[in-house]
Amino acid sequence: MTNKTVVYTVAGDPVFFEYEGRLYPTVYTLWRFPKMLRTLYTHSEVSPKIVGGADLMLPGVIVPEEGLGEDFEVGDYSTISIPENDQPFAVGFMQTDSESIRANGLKGRGIKLLHHYPDALWMLGSKKTPNAGFKPNRIYPLEVEEEPAGEEDAVARKLEEVSLESSSASAPGEKTASMDELIDLAFLKALHVRVKDEDLPMDSSAFYSNCMLPSRPRGVDLDFKQSGYKKLSKLIKKMEKRGLIAAKQSKKDDRIMSVNRQHEVYLAFGEELANEVEEDDAPPGETTSLPSKGKQIEVFEVYKSASNLRAVFGQVAIANKDTLFSAEEIYGALLRYAQQEQLSEPQDNATLKLDKLLKSGLYGKKEGVDVGTAVQAKDVYKRLLSKMQLYHKVVCVENGSQVEVVRKGAIKNIHVLAEDRHAGRKFITRVTQLESFAIDPQDFATTLQRLFKCSSTVQKLPGKFETGKEVSFQGNLLQDICKYLEFECGIHPKFIEKTSKMR
Repeated sequence: MTNKTVVYTVAGDPVFFEYEGRLYPTVYTLWRFPKMLRTLYTHSEVSPKIVGGADLMLPGVIVPEEGLGEDFEVGDYSTISIPENDQPFAVGFMQTDSESIRANGLKGRGIKLLHHYPDALWMLGSKKTPNAGFKPNRIYPLEVEEEPAGEEDAVARKLEEVSLESSSASAPGEKTASMDELIDLAFLKALHVRVKDEDLPMDSSAFYSNCMLPSRPRGVDLDFKQSGYKKLSKLIKKMEKRGLIAAKQSKKDDRIMSVNRQHEVYLAFGEELANEVEEDDAPPGETTSLPSKGKQIEVFEVYKSASNLRAVFGQVAIANKDTLFSAEEIYGALLRYAQQEQLSEPQDNATLKLDKLLKSGLYGKKEGVDVGTAVQAKDVYKRLLSKMQLYHKVVCVENGSQVEVVRKGAIKNIHVLAEDRHAGRKFITRVTQLESFAIDPQDFATTLQRLFKCSSTVQKLPGKFETGKEVSFQGNLLQDICKYLEFECGIHPKFIEKTSKMR
């Protein structure tokens, strides 16, 4: 919607607005009269794009069993909803007609978006929402009870398949909702880029460790306990109900038997995935993972906000000053703050105007900017990131469960040193900084002592303020230990420094 628009209000809420000489209802009006206009339904996982200002594309439209209803023409009014929460969250006009859809299928543009929750027009009003499913970053299905066994599970029909919109812009603190989205995204992307038909059948635990984890958005981790699934077996069961996979359940470990590569959502996701550029090496600050034998250790850089900038991150940072954010969450929080404070245009996140908080917290007095100055959002983001306190989070994943360790500062790499102690007749290999990766030095020493049939010792590192331990092994085990750390512990080689002092 353009900036110059006539808006009609009642009791403080905008109820109608004009666009090119036509009146359109706002979401406040549509929530009182949800059947006022034609509605097209889309997936909950597509809604982040729409509440972000994108038009609705036809591949994202859900066609009910009875069809799309009465014929329509280009320019006809239409609203957008999701099937399990039928309160409209956007309004616009059709960019195609019924005849074109019958002839060409669901291809191309569907609805030109003019107004949506939670844009600037919605913010002019009371900022209320019709139900708990309305979140700033996504529209969620309303909670429903399980249907009795034997009845068709209509809730599971094609509703929660995912689009490429990641949760990097999810509001920090909404962990259950955003975690569902992350898991769905990683699952569907894994089917596309990690699972080949010749790899099937595949144990679900192997699918999770070797396919889903490497497929999730960078800078985030998956935790089933913070999701609606609660455990991996329920995810497999749900995806089978939706028709994406065929699976065989067992008490020991579920198995994925086949993938339905003709599924409507699978194909739509593939079209978007084709536009994504896959990178082989993760840049600094992102998560780095390596498929391993049931175990995987991953490293994330996370940040804590300075006290004078917590307002940028909303109530979650104000209520808990120790809240940590990934780089993606920082950027998403900045964009949401800019929209809430009306520092950026609804359709343009590339630039924003400085307010008093951003000006005083990020810019010096001699930099030639002031309150109201328009600057590049990326520049503000870089400055904001530089003001954050760096932490690192190590996540150890094994058999679907995980352990997290968070410490201040950048992570210290594991150092493996092999040296000749007696003119080629006595060798020793030392390993330090295992604690950085949540590895207990004593357990490590015991395991490798049995594996390599050698003696080992564990002793405290020298230094008054040093708390780490050094593990020493008899013999030249430089290459063997590095391979063990990589393939058995799941530590990426970039975090392993090896030094040889052999004569």
